[in-house]
Amino acid sequence: MTATTRYLVLAAATAASLFALPAQAEGWRFAPLLTDPDFQLEPSLALTAAHVEPTNDGADSVNAFGIELNFNCGLIQSPDNRIRTHLSMSRIDEDDAEVTTFALSPRYTLPMGGGLSIGAGPSLALVKAEAGNRDENLFGYGVAAGLNYRAGALYAGFDLRYQATTEKSDLEFDNWAATAKVGINF
Repeated sequence: MTATTRYLVLAAATAASLFALPAQAEGWRFAPLLTDPDFQLEPSLALTAAHVEPTNDGADSVNAFGIELNFNCGLIQSPDNRIRTHLSMSRIDEDDAEVTTFALSPRYTLPMGGGLSIGAGPSLALVKAEAGNRDENLFGYGVAAGLNYRAGALYAGFDLRYQATTEKSDLEFDNWAATAKVGINF
C-alpha cells in the first residue's frame, strides 16, 4: 500500500471519529459498566463469513470465517447509548496462506427504525499471517462500517472494512472485506 493511501485511510478514520461525536461532552459517561447500575451491555454473538480482497498486486481474493461479539461499550458511552464495541476473530485457510485476525472496532451507531442501525468507526487488529516459510504477527488498522438488524433474539448484519497492516519480512496483508453476520441477541 502506498503512503498516500495509508494517509487517506488514517484521515478517513479520524474524520469519521470526529464527526461521530457531538460537539458537547455533556451526558457522556466514562466506564458506565462500573459506575452506572442501570447500564446494559445488550450483547450479540454471531457467526461471520467474509469475502476478503487483498490490495497486493496479483493476490487472489479469499474467504474468511469467524465469530463476532458486539455490545454497548462499557468504557465510554454517549448520552443515547450509541457506541457499540465489535470484537471479532476470523480465519483464512488457503493453499498457500493462513491468516488469523483478532479485531476491535468501536462504532458510533445511528438507529434507522424497525430494528435497523448503521454504524462506523476505527478498527484495530492483530493479524497472524503465515505464508510459505514466513510466520509474522502484524498490526492492523483501518475503518469499518456496518448495517445491523436486531429483532428479538435474531441478529444479522453486513460490514464493509478496509484494513492496512504493518509490513514484516516483505509480508503484509492490506485488504478490503465484505462480511455477512448472523447470530443471536442476549
